Amino acid sequence: MKFDKEQSLNELFVFIQISKGSKNFYTKDEESGIMTMVKTIKEPFPGNYGIIPNTHHDDSEVLDAIILSEEAIEPGSFVKIKPIGVIRLKGQVNDDIIISVPYGVDTNDVSDLSMKQLDEITGYFERFKNLKTQKVFDSEHAKKIVEHAINRWKRER
Repeated sequence: MKFDKEQSLNELFVFIQISKGSKNFYTKDEESGIMTMVKTIKEPFPGNYGIIPNTHHDDSEVLDAIILSEEAIEPGSFVKIKPIGVIRLKGQVNDDIIISVPYGVDTNDVSDLSMKQLDEITGYFERFKNLKTQKVFDSEHAKKIVEHAINRWKRER
């Protein structure tokens, strides 16, 4: 996916691939720009899911993010977000998923979420990625992970 805007922690965007409540996973073809459904997943997603463009995480992939919002956001949309935490899944290389909310929402940290909501999200990713949760980190740790992934992307391009 091409995203020309260089990101910072003050201007952080997520490209939506799965809408909240959907089972359809989309990706964007680089050459044509067409959104294509690439697979159907088993369970509806508990939030809006996507990637943070112009990042390169330690697992050699673009950094994943879930956006917690009341409404579903259309695949192919870019949404300005605020990171509030991170789920670290244990694999051969750590797989981190940024927990976020749309920019301007009053939630600032995972500690603002109910345990039920946090358990639902971590359980979903354990099933979706077939990995176990190693730890859930706060917003400060999430910002450091995003900053590291942005800097790594800048070095490698």
